[in-house]
Amino acid sequence: MPNSSYVGSYDRRQHVNKSRAVLNSNKSFFARHSTVGDVVSTNHHSKDFIQTRNQYIVERLKLICLFFAITVPVSSLLDFIVFENVQAQLLLINRLILSCALIGLYQLIRRVSTVNMTRLVLALSFLFPVLFYTATELSLTQTMAYRNIPLSFTLTPYLIVAMLGLFPLTIAEGVALLSVISLPLAILEYIQYAGNYAAVIDKLWLFVLFGGISLWLQLGQMVMLMKLYRESTIDSLTGLINRRVLMRQVEDISKNSKRVQKSFSVMMCDLDFFKRVNDTYGHLVGDQVLVKVSSLLKHELRNPDVIARFGGEEFMVVMPHLELDQATHVGLRIADVIRKSSVMTDEQQEITFTASIGVTQYIAGEPIAQLFKRVDDLLYQAKEQGRDRVENTLALEPHKL
Repeated sequence: MPNSSYVGSYDRRQHVNKSRAVLNSNKSFFARHSTVGDVVSTNHHSKDFIQTRNQYIVERLKLICLFFAITVPVSSLLDFIVFENVQAQLLLINRLILSCALIGLYQLIRRVSTVNMTRLVLALSFLFPVLFYTATELSLTQTMAYRNIPLSFTLTPYLIVAMLGLFPLTIAEGVALLSVISLPLAILEYIQYAGNYAAVIDKLWLFVLFGGISLWLQLGQMVMLMKLYRESTIDSLTGLINRRVLMRQVEDISKNSKRVQKSFSVMMCDLDFFKRVNDTYGHLVGDQVLVKVSSLLKHELRNPDVIARFGGEEFMVVMPHLELDQATHVGLRIADVIRKSSVMTDEQQEITFTASIGVTQYIAGEPIAQLFKRVDDLLYQAKEQGRDRVENTLALEPHKL
């Protein structure tokens, strides 16, 4: 039997979660269906999408760091044509320093590609070229008039800003990066200011113009990436993740369970006689049932629990840090909630339904495929024993409902 103290605390926590779920229902819908929240910040992004986008950024970041680590020193060939020999040599030294810094960033992101590391390397990969520009221009203006500096060099900061458009970033991230880039440039303008405010306004306008275009491109990429992600990973009917995303998340949960030395449980839920519902009332009513069950699962389970539509009328739930007896109690409650729920047809006919559930606990070191097979076997056993029941691996007798 489930631990009584745990059951009480779990039920109280569920009551809080239910209230919170009602208050956040609009937020959840907004997060799933609106692109506005997606492009403002990462607050609405799922953990899986954050990892997917991170990998996308990492691949582009590695390519850009490596590309410019090679091309920046090569650009010195042009410096010796448009600058005096002494100035070109100074540029060469600075370019070599920048190239070494970019190579270091490439090696860093290649070895460690966590989300926080990616953010750090992304910021540095744009900050270093800006620092190269500011340091070089300060040196050049000591030996030559600013108007004599080639346009190809004075446009460098604007080109750096434009390259931000290569990454799918949120508004918050884009503005933060623009702030990082603008700080050294603002200091440079302060040092070089000679009373010509019109020239400062002109540069500021160019920076805002290039920054605005860059932000627009970033947001366009974010929307496109989110759209493609949702189409390939989210079930359009229920809003739940699909099997592919579930497998990735279970792998992460199993690795985390080894690290914190806490197990987790999985629950497989299958609607009883669902084909009969489709055949009798039509597939639209069947879809209503699926949406209802998915809504019940999201409402009843905890925020850390992972819920996926595993098949046609099958749902899989992964419950981190729950032992088998605790997870069995959750399964019994879910089965009871489903049994008491219903949907209405267009003819105002009430349709009720039940579910068979299998529950098992992860055994440290076992393959995920074996874990899933065991819970699937338990689900099949629940159906063989008469349906509308919960089966687990540790109970001496089936849990009769």
